[in-house]
Formats: sequence, C-alpha cells, structure tokens
Amino acid sequence: MSNLYSSFFSKKNTNDVPAANVYASQQQQQQLQSDKGGSIDHHCEGQGDMRDAYKVGAALAKENLSEQEQKLINEMADDTVIVVPGTYDHIHQVLENLNIKFKTVTQHDLLTYPLREEQTVYVNCASSFPPDVAHHLRKFVENGGQLITTDWALANVLQIAFPEKVRHNGTTTGDEVVGIQVADPNNHLVKGFLPAAKLAEPLWWLESSSYPIEIIDKQNVRVLIRSKELGEKYESDAVLITFDCGKGNVIHMISHFYLQRTETRDQRHQMSAEQITYTLIKLAYGRTKRAIHFATDVNASEGVKLLSKQAKNLNYAQVQSTATSSAFIYNHLAERLTKYKS
Repeated sequence: MSNLYSSFFSKKNTNDVPAANVYASQQQQQQLQSDKGGSIDHHCEGQGDMRDAYKVGAALAKENLSEQEQKLINEMADDTVIVVPGTYDHIHQVLENLNIKFKTVTQHDLLTYPLREEQTVYVNCASSFPPDVAHHLRKFVENGGQLITTDWALANVLQIAFPEKVRHNGTTTGDEVVGIQVADPNNHLVKGFLPAAKLAEPLWWLESSSYPIEIIDKQNVRVLIRSKELGEKYESDAVLITFDCGKGNVIHMISHFYLQRTETRDQRHQMSAEQITYTLIKLAYGRTKRAIHFATDVNASEGVKLLSKQAKNLNYAQVQSTATSSAFIYNHLAERLTKYKS
C-alpha cells in the first residue's frame, strides 16, 4: 500500500484519462479530455521499472489466494469495483496490473450511479470533491458498501462524510520515505506485509503535501499500519486505518496507491527481484528449505518464476512495495466477494 508503492511523481495534475470502463456524462467526458491539455508537468522517471515491479508483485500476491478466491475475483461483475478519478492517484493502473475488472465513475455521476452493497468504491486523491457526493458515499457505506480513499480524500471526503471519525491534522508532509510497522498483524488486510517485514522494514512513500491523519474516534477507528518516523515528524503515526459505519467499512491510507519509486536503505532492499521472489514465498509459507525449492513446495506457477528471472532491473524495495500493495487489494476483495457469495 507504499505508500509502500513508490514514485518520482510530484503532487500535480495527472495528464491521464482513466483507461477502463468509464461511466460519465458527455460533459464530464469532455472535461476529462480537456484536463489532458493542462500545463502542469508530470515527471515520471522509471515508469517501466514500476510497471514491471507491479507485474511481479501481483503474481506473488496471487500465488497466496485460494483457487476459490481466484475464481470469485475472475468471475465478479464488471462494476464490483468502482474507481472515482482524482487529480493525483492512479489506482486504475494498479488494478489493471492485477487483472481486476473495474468501472470508472466520475465524482458527479456517483450521485446517479446505482451503487450496491457488495461494491467497493476507490476514491483517488483529488484537490476537490463535491460535499453532496461525499455524503452520498456515507449512505453507500451505511448500507453495506466499502469505501477506500487516499491522501487528500481525508479532508474532502472523509472529514465531510465522517466528521466524527477522522480528519486532517493540519500539517503536510515532505516528499520522503518512512519505515512502517504493522500494528494489527491479525487483520487480513495487512497479512501481505508480514512476510516482507521479516526480511527488511517495509517502506512507505509520502508524496509532497500528503495529509497526516488525526483520529477522533479512537475507540472505533483501527490503525492497521503505523510509522514511528511519521509520528515523530508530523504528530500522527497512522498510515493505514479502517473503521466501520453502519453495515459497511471505510479504509484510508496516507499518500497514494500507485507510485513510481522506492527507496533502498540497506543491502536487503537492493536484492534482485528473483532473490526476493524466492525468499518472500518461502517466508509466506513458513518453509525452512532453501528458497530456490519454492516451486516444489508451493507449486508456484512458471509465470512467477519467469517474471522474476526476467526482471533483472528490479530490486527488493520495488518488489516488496508492489507485492504488499497487490496483496492488500486481493485480500480485501477476496474477503468481500466471499462474504456476499455466502
């Protein structure tokens, strides 16, 4: 989730129009297209490396899904996952790399889109968000839906729709990378972080001007991932939080889902993709044999082995980041699909 999903990407207007199913009025479509002509620069070094890293990370995460979970994800409805475009985040690129179907619905069109309780709505980080749509999303959650937000959505979505739960603490971060710690190892959402944390401290990338989280309802808002570094600098150590509201659930993280860089802090972070692939799978399955034997131990696909061997340009930090973010998405989606299947 670093984000544990990393980037050379300044907090500026994205020039991308989402590349999936788009549910939008003609006016909104024209606005999305016109946004591409903006004059704000978008610097993305190493994009190819991060795309490769997400491919390896997604393959690693999928290896840990059961056959039934994979079947549920493959057969889910096209709009089980809704992505609301923002100004800065790119969750659609992560979902595409994970081969997860989704539909893009603009902010204003959410008011008329027929949302269902089994759906998950991702709201990308945006500089603005209509308050009436934020309140509409609260009703969606109260009826059983799941809402997942990033960064500035803390102030313009959650602080508006759930003022009794969380808010922006008033400070903003620099462009930096911080170490993180899993605060609730028993929560299914973060189980993908645990094998990685056994090798080296996972890292979370903070975009310039990311919003630290102030928790108001300390009894019911659960912190899943913390950062001591973040807390020391910005008076809030919460990185990934979740809370229930009515029949549904909200998840929020500081910074972005799709990032394009990582930081290497020690020799482990500089391990090759092939080395970390073997080691992560060995740890995830509790094996004591040499990692090279993981194919026999866990019946790993030839595709995973091939991807890791071909990714000569990737290091530990990149694969660690993308494997954990991929695991997070697969885990929460599999749990919800299983819940509504039963």
